[in-house]
Amino acid sequence: MPPPAPSSDWISRLEGGLRRRYAAGETIARPDAPSDRLILVETGAVRLSLTGAGREVTLAQLRTGGLFVTHTRVWMVAAEAAQVRSWPVAEMLDLVSRHPDLGVAAFREVGQILRGALDLIEDLAFRPVEARLARYLLSERAAQGTETIRLIGPTEALATALGTTRQTLSTLINRLIRDGVVSRPGRQQLCLHDPGHLARLAEVSSG
Repeated sequence: MPPPAPSSDWISRLEGGLRRRYAAGETIARPDAPSDRLILVETGAVRLSLTGAGREVTLAQLRTGGLFVTHTRVWMVAAEAAQVRSWPVAEMLDLVSRHPDLGVAAFREVGQILRGALDLIEDLAFRPVEARLARYLLSERAAQGTETIRLIGPTEALATALGTTRQTLSTLINRLIRDGVVSRPGRQQLCLHDPGHLARLAEVSSG
């Protein structure tokens, strides 16, 4: 099956590009890369994270159509089998210089990564783990368009993304299952039975 069409007009005007497939857990981009590239996720899902002092913090999860520019200290790793297409950043800048009307759209999409990072900071600073989990489940429900959502990676990966431990996350999920809020039809799936309850949990702050 061919990869899906790019999600916006400006990206569709970029010609060529380097297309490559990655297995789950394989590094796509790293902070010490010799050149910056614009990366489009064509299939699968990838994780953006920062590492330091023996810890890893997930900034965002990108799915099909997601964009990223490798000009920061961020690692990009395939959360599951993924295919990406990439171009040198110079080609994106050249396109914008020739079509200024596309510049706003291009940088709006790239800037969504910053918004995700700010949401993460807000979550870690003001919301307990249970609220962060509820927000994540509701976000994935909206992104995947179904009540039965597919989790990215094993429990450890989701725990890292939520800034908690595997044990704490497992305890919270099991509690939601016991309360009938969610069920687990598959190893990496959760079915949301009571989104309203999750929405109330998501609004709980640590203060």
